[in-house]
Amino acid sequence: MKKTCILTLLLLLFTVNAWAFGQSTIMENVLSSGKRQGIIPMVDGVHDINVQKSINALLKDAAEKLGKDAGGQVKLSYEVTLNRPTMFSVVLQASGDKTLYKGVNIDIISGKECDSKDFFYLKDDFVKTIDSRSYVFSEEGLLLASEKGAAYSEKLPYTAILQYLNIASCARFMTGYKVTGASEGKTLPLQVGSLVSLYLPSNPSTGFDWYISENNKPEGFVSLGNSFFLPINVNSTVTGVPGNTIIFFGFTKPGKYKLVFEYKRPWTQNVDQAMTYNFLVR
Repeated sequence: MKKTCILTLLLLLFTVNAWAFGQSTIMENVLSSGKRQGIIPMVDGVHDINVQKSINALLKDAAEKLGKDAGGQVKLSYEVTLNRPTMFSVVLQASGDKTLYKGVNIDIISGKECDSKDFFYLKDDFVKTIDSRSYVFSEEGLLLASEKGAAYSEKLPYTAILQYLNIASCARFMTGYKVTGASEGKTLPLQVGSLVSLYLPSNPSTGFDWYISENNKPEGFVSLGNSFFLPINVNSTVTGVPGNTIIFFGFTKPGKYKLVFEYKRPWTQNVDQAMTYNFLVR
């Protein structure tokens, strides 16, 4: 009996730790409130029950207000446009005297609606591109409404706004790939608009770091910046500790790309090491 209990406990612990939840759990919730009837989204399985309640209250309030604005006998429905572990997007629809739509982007961590500044650098040309219109996230880009209450029928591909992405947060909604030195010379197939983070060993305190070759910046390649990452359990106050340079980039066009990265001091032409990576972008 004792052995059985121990085995059961070990199996339970293994299952909990090994299970990877790749999406938010979005359930259909039947709403029947006076003249407003239909299905609205409801989340379950959120890490904090109070956050979960906050999200569901937000969604219900948005659906009821949209139904009220639509007028008459209203049928409510919704479409999930993006579902990720820490965020999701839905378009609510209310069909009554008129048909109205409202997009909602939910941050599962905070329990609130997503803020644009958390994902994008709000530069003038980006603001002009969006033009203050409501949008939701989708698999391939932003879906925009032409005006308040209109359908989200205009697609703005992520490839068109790569240069505005906040790299620290955009991996929450975009497809990303981690590449290391072990795959040098190999080919990574990926879709247009995907993100790549290339991890290469470095020690910037020596003056050396990784740079893409000046003779190898093909059209369609978009650099999204670099970061330096220290190994776990290393005292960050100690100088001269080696770690990894992380190079972030993406592609705006399909094609075959051969990228050469050089380890060097930027003020010299001497290259200490070069590594080549191939990408097949569809």
